[in-house]
Amino acid sequence: MMKKLYKFSAIAAVLMSASLASCNHEEADIFDQNAAHRTEEARKMYKEILLDKGGKWQMEYFTTEEEHGYVYLFSFRNDGTVTISGNNEYITKLTNIDSNVPSYGSETSMWTILSDNGPVLSFNSYNTIFHLFATPEDIPGTERDEQGYGHSGDYEFDLMKFSNDTLYLEGKKNGAEIIMTRIAPEIDDETYLNEVVALADSFFNAKVPAVYVNLPGGYRHVVLDGATQLPKFYPETGDYITEYVGRNAIITHDGFTLGKPLTLRDSIDGNDYTIQHFIRQKDGSLLCTDDNRITITADALNKVVGDERLLWRVNAADCKGELGTAFAGLNTGFKAYNGSSLVHFNIGLNVLNNTKSPYTMVVRIKTKRGSYLNMSVPYTVEYIGKDEIKFVLGEMDSNMKTFIDKVPAFKTMMNKLASSTFKCSSNSLIAPVNMVLTDSSDASSALGISIQ
Repeated sequence: MMKKLYKFSAIAAVLMSASLASCNHEEADIFDQNAAHRTEEARKMYKEILLDKGGKWQMEYFTTEEEHGYVYLFSFRNDGTVTISGNNEYITKLTNIDSNVPSYGSETSMWTILSDNGPVLSFNSYNTIFHLFATPEDIPGTERDEQGYGHSGDYEFDLMKFSNDTLYLEGKKNGAEIIMTRIAPEIDDETYLNEVVALADSFFNAKVPAVYVNLPGGYRHVVLDGATQLPKFYPETGDYITEYVGRNAIITHDGFTLGKPLTLRDSIDGNDYTIQHFIRQKDGSLLCTDDNRITITADALNKVVGDERLLWRVNAADCKGELGTAFAGLNTGFKAYNGSSLVHFNIGLNVLNNTKSPYTMVVRIKTKRGSYLNMSVPYTVEYIGKDEIKFVLGEMDSNMKTFIDKVPAFKTMMNKLASSTFKCSSNSLIAPVNMVLTDSSDASSALGISIQ
């Protein structure tokens, strides 16, 4: 099917008008009538587009380059009304100025398409949920005084073109480039927008210390502060202070988009690559649709497990096979030995700081008297490929040595941890806060772990 592309150019009209300045008055009137007719036809066309197929649209709304984008939903009606829905912290501040937690809001107001050197989408009656970005008032919760200009957002937009269910707009006053995408009319606004807010953690989780742009030649750039939607990028082997580049961005229901394109150098193949639009993949990674080779992910999964900054906890519900049996037997074994009970089993960051090793496995139990006892063993890690890890256990402390001989399931588990190579897997390559460590020699045996 041939793609339809509708485009209106105000510039062309201005140039044609200037070229006819020497023509007589009658000819100028004829041209003006034709231009007005074309503008009216474009206005009607865009109205039909906005109302077509249920009239529901998602807007990726930007104000300035210093502020991240916001997702808004619009339900247009032929009677001139529109329902606008959003979910962000400034909607919250309308009723609770001290809160920074996003909340949902929806309000119905008026809309129209004006003719002004081209078609203009105007939300021409005040909508509390949307116009808050266009009012020239001081922004609540910031240190700066924005009185007189506020967020510097727009509520009227030049309609530039339409292609493949996407409208391209430009803020009439401040010039921000904005897109609107048609969505299914049956979508529930609140559910949809709540899911968008939740994606900030699934894309850029604060518990994961490092996320990377992976370029085709093999070089990586670090991404910081992605969850704020004001990410900073710098070369992995470079210097953050002198080399970082910032962008504003927006997290949508389908992915992650930078406000403007960003060019990154691959120091391995020597090429420059430009990125802007990313979509979410089934493995949780973000794929750059400008290139279809560039991704955003966390580090290799085994290196995430072995990151010295992270503390992991074993989850009983996600353990299975021999390891699951051994872990389930810990609590029974401790109670049978001296009436104690398992509190948790941690792997990773040496929070006890009781050895020189950056890693410890710590088993914490609660005695029948109500006191707590920690048993620990330091370890180092060996990486095998990109997804396998081996724990090399060191000298156990005296508490662990005592219990290891008294609780058979405990001994079985520690022996299994010491002798096995584990394959690391996660349902998200960008935010692997939950992992499964599967015994490489026995796929039925695994531990489930989560970042604390």
